[in-house]
Amino acid sequence: MSIFTIALAEINLTLREKSAIVYMLALPIFLITVLGLALGGSFNQKVQVEDIKIGYTITDAQLQEPFTAFRKEVETAHFAFQKVSSLADGKKKVQETELTAVVEVGKQGLILYYADTLSDFSKTVIEGYLNGFSGEFQLMTTLNQLTPEKAASSPTIPQASTVTIATTGIAGKKAETSIQYYSIAVIAMMMLYGLLYGSSILSSEKRSHTLSRILMTPITKAQLFAGKLIGCISLQALFLAITMLYSRFVFDMNWGSYWLAVYGLFLLEMIAAVSLGLLFDGITKGNSRALASLFSIVITILSAIGGAYFPISDTHTWKNISPVGYISTVIKQAVYQDNVSALLLPASVLLLISFGCIFGYGLLTRKREVL
Repeated sequence: MSIFTIALAEINLTLREKSAIVYMLALPIFLITVLGLALGGSFNQKVQVEDIKIGYTITDAQLQEPFTAFRKEVETAHFAFQKVSSLADGKKKVQETELTAVVEVGKQGLILYYADTLSDFSKTVIEGYLNGFSGEFQLMTTLNQLTPEKAASSPTIPQASTVTIATTGIAGKKAETSIQYYSIAVIAMMMLYGLLYGSSILSSEKRSHTLSRILMTPITKAQLFAGKLIGCISLQALFLAITMLYSRFVFDMNWGSYWLAVYGLFLLEMIAAVSLGLLFDGITKGNSRALASLFSIVITILSAIGGAYFPISDTHTWKNISPVGYISTVIKQAVYQDNVSALLLPASVLLLISFGCIFGYGLLTRKREVL
């Protein structure tokens, strides 16, 4: 009996259990749907916006006067502008928190950059003002083209301009919806349940008294372990793909340009959780029932801290204490900002945890066999 035969047997055995399918596939889909629709109002609460200071650089001389007039009109003590020497200089000041955001005004439009920690409400305020400038300028340009003799009297509007203004932002133009939030958070939470699956990979065979009979066949314990582990991970990978596809096609959840990398990080989180559960199973000598209760409590607490039940803004860095919160935060950077490099650190850590736990479990079982 090969490793892959054991893996297929593990998959078939799990698929026969309706409770397992309901728990691993139907539950995340149910949570995404219910939480996303029922708690959508949590994303529309009134909040207080902090003082905003926007750096700006103008690369198109034609837009110098219109933008200057706009700036003087909207500038207040709490919403200020500061000219920067270049876009790179503005980005640096944003990173150093000297500026809230920086905007480049040029022929390509208004290109906005802001800090990742900026609240969604502040982003909406900034983009709202800039969209107002875009709309006003477009209107005056149209009037200028229709009645150039009247528009010529306006010193702030370039005559016969054909420049198209479009406001874009690297962190996404649209505010995050409840469905988008919970699609990421719930999947990150469900991957943690790999702790439970890992803790019962071999202990289930021990409880049903089939482990000793299996080992009497021409198969080693290492082959049995590898086969069941591969089967468990493969099935979870399938359920993960189905859940992501459900949110994509039912709720139009956009997983971004790097959706495959996002899928890979979720998968690594699940593999690390399974490996950690397996290691604890080895430490407790197969006492999976006690582990299951402990892991359920731990997962519930980490999920609450990480914002899987109620929305928690990414500006609250304490939520990154939880794997659910941290994974959700970095995945949002990849999905909404195309910042795929943000996934490298968590992916590396999860790989180290996986290999370390599997290696540790191997040492524990080998030591007991020798003794």
